[in-house]
Formats: sequence, structure tokens, C-alpha cells
Amino acid sequence: MTISDDLLFEVAYDYYVKNILQKDIAKKLGVSRVQVSKYLKMAIERKIVRIEVVPPKIPQKLESQYSLFFNQRFGLKKLLLTTGHTNNQLLLQSLARKTWEFLSDLPNESMNIGIGWGTTMFTLATYDFRVEKFKWNVLPLSGGTFKLSDKHFDSNFIAQNFAERSGAKAIGVYFPFLMDNHEQKKQLQETEEFKYLNSLWSNLDIVICSVGYSISRSPLFRQNVFDGSILDKLEKLGIVGDILTHYFDINGKIYDLDFMQKVNNITMEQYMKAKTKIVVAGGFHKIESIVGLLRGNLTDILITDENTARNVIEYISEKNWR
Repeated sequence: MTISDDLLFEVAYDYYVKNILQKDIAKKLGVSRVQVSKYLKMAIERKIVRIEVVPPKIPQKLESQYSLFFNQRFGLKKLLLTTGHTNNQLLLQSLARKTWEFLSDLPNESMNIGIGWGTTMFTLATYDFRVEKFKWNVLPLSGGTFKLSDKHFDSNFIAQNFAERSGAKAIGVYFPFLMDNHEQKKQLQETEEFKYLNSLWSNLDIVICSVGYSISRSPLFRQNVFDGSILDKLEKLGIVGDILTHYFDINGKIYDLDFMQKVNNITMEQYMKAKTKIVVAGGFHKIESIVGLLRGNLTDILITDENTARNVIEYISEKNWR
């Protein structure tokens, strides 16, 4: 027996709009309650019923208040807030959604979009959100390494997935993140492939990345991409975070360290030349890295959650920094 759309609409309207119980709808139609449940499921499958889950919004007054503080204190151009979560995975998904919502409003013009790596960028690139930006080019901002086999640090995987969700073109990077010595890097820099990617890195319209924190817990050290002697140097310098593997202290000072001469990634000069720099970061564990980022004027747009924003303000207040 074919179930008509009219019948499914009647059942769905009674249940979702008029709030009639399933047992009463069953009595009205002379069918079982189980059958009514099946009708409701069919109504969803046929798109007669469309369920929308609307995320909670940050009060406009609060967002304006925080935005004003971050602008006046740090010169931040734009602060975008999402709701806070104690669960880190839910927080990452909330940040990803907020980022995609912001990107969806940008024009579909020819642009070069550079994207970083890490758990936050992985979540962004794999988050179920679709936009149409087919004139965009999306590319990683560093080479790759077999020592970071986790897809959270697979720069091409992240760029490809981000491009698929935005309808953009992905441009892969097929040279290593770390060379054995500086001489090898000089040779690589003479290749046509490196020159092409390097020219794109020098002309980025948008950079999207996060900030690293707790240097000793970084996969670059835990998985021996960099050796322990480098970690010792960073800790002595009081490093609180990094932006695309460029390390900074709580004042936002970037340190030009010798070992970076062997790394193939976007330079700090190229990063700062990007027309719009977007950093997505949240969580109590990233407070100091976000403070250093802001004090160094290392981003134009910060996408974070209300809890993190409040904690940053409290941190600054406790230190009595101007």
C-alpha cells in the first residue's frame, strides 16, 4: 500500500504543530502507535518534515563588549565568538561551525587561501558544512613529514578536505617539512615546484590557522620531528605558543631560531603579508598562546569561544598589563 504525502503531512502536522500525542493520532486514524511512528519517520525521509537544530547565540551585548575590549587593548580587527563547552570536541566543532559561517559570507572571488595543520584545522576541514567558493585556491602552508602520520597533521589531507567543502581547488605540497641540513633546503628552493608554492605563499588573500600551545606536548617533539635540544632552547626563551611553527613568547615576540633554516613552510614575513589572517583557537589550555598572539598583533581576526575570551581578559587583568 502506497502511503500518500497528504497523509504524512496530516500526521506530521498533528504531531509537530498541534502537539497531539502519537497514541491519539493512532486512534484518530485507526492504526497502531507503531504505524504512526513509521509515518513520522517517512515524513522526514520525504522532506515533508525538516528538523533544524539551531545553535545557541552569544548575546549581542556581550560580543560587542568583548570585541571593544580586544580592539582597544590589542588592536584586533574582528572578534567572533561562539558558545563555550567543557568538552573539547564539542568546542572544536563549535569553532569550526563559526568559522564556516564567517567564510560563507565572503565573496566568491579569485583568492588564494592558505590553511594550517593541527587538530583545530582538521576539525574545520572535516566539519559537515558546505559553501560555494569555486574561485578559491586552497593550499597547505608547510611541507609534509612521515613522522606525523596522524591526519590531524597531514597538510594535504586538510587542504583537500577544506577545498571539497568549499567547492574550491586544492593545491598540494609535495616536498618535505624538514630537510636534513640547510644546504638541502637551498637546493629545494631552486626547484620549479618550490618556487611556485613559495610565490603563492607570498600572495595569500587569507590565512586560516590555529595556535600551538604547551610546546613540550607538541607532536613535533613527541614524535621526534624536532630533537629534544630544540625543546630546551624554546623553554629557556619562555615560548608560550607558535603560529605555523614560528615560536613566540607571552609578549608576542617571534624568535628567529637556527633550526628553522631547515624547515619548509611559510615564512613569518609571508604570513604577515597575507591580506587577512584568521586564527581559530579556544580552550583554557590555549590562554597564554592566545595572549601572546594578541600582544604580538599576529592576527586580524580571532575566532574563539566566550569562555576563552573571558579567561583572556581575566589573565590580562591579573597581570595588570596595558
